[in-house]
Amino acid sequence: MIVDIETAARKLARGLAAIGLGTLLVFAATTIADGLLRFFLASPIDAVRDLGGLVAAFAVACCIPLAIIDRSSITIRFVTSFIGPRAGHAADAVAALLVELVLVLMTWRFVLFARQAALDGNSTWMLRIPTAPVWAAVAAMIGIAALLQLLVLRACLRGAAPARDRHAV
Repeated sequence: MIVDIETAARKLARGLAAIGLGTLLVFAATTIADGLLRFFLASPIDAVRDLGGLVAAFAVACCIPLAIIDRSSITIRFVTSFIGPRAGHAADAVAALLVELVLVLMTWRFVLFARQAALDGNSTWMLRIPTAPVWAAVAAMIGIAALLQLLVLRACLRGAAPARDRHAV
């Protein structure tokens, strides 16, 4: 059975976004529990403050692939009325290429950052949880976004309109 690559990419991106959202929901619940325990029993959950930044970074990174494949970036369409549709498609292709380059550079830098965090033995300040695995996961999410951006770039180079069908599966 042949699977359409864009359909598979969209399913992957939605799954990753669901993981990110689930992570945020669990963290929100633990934050509420932390506040209640802190207020009523003077017994906070140390992991909440310790992991907040890492959880947020991971959750946001999980949503980037969906924003890429859904082409949710800011676009300026009125310019096409001045420069014409052909030049507008060319501008879309250039913008898609620039986004691809930024994502590749971000992936590379996060890989280096995760590697350095592992070499340095970086960990959270209270519970001493290693941070390198989270930064590696962030790098992976941005790398996946870079791969998905190649599909967007391909569509732009073919002159396809940047349709955003949120109901496609």
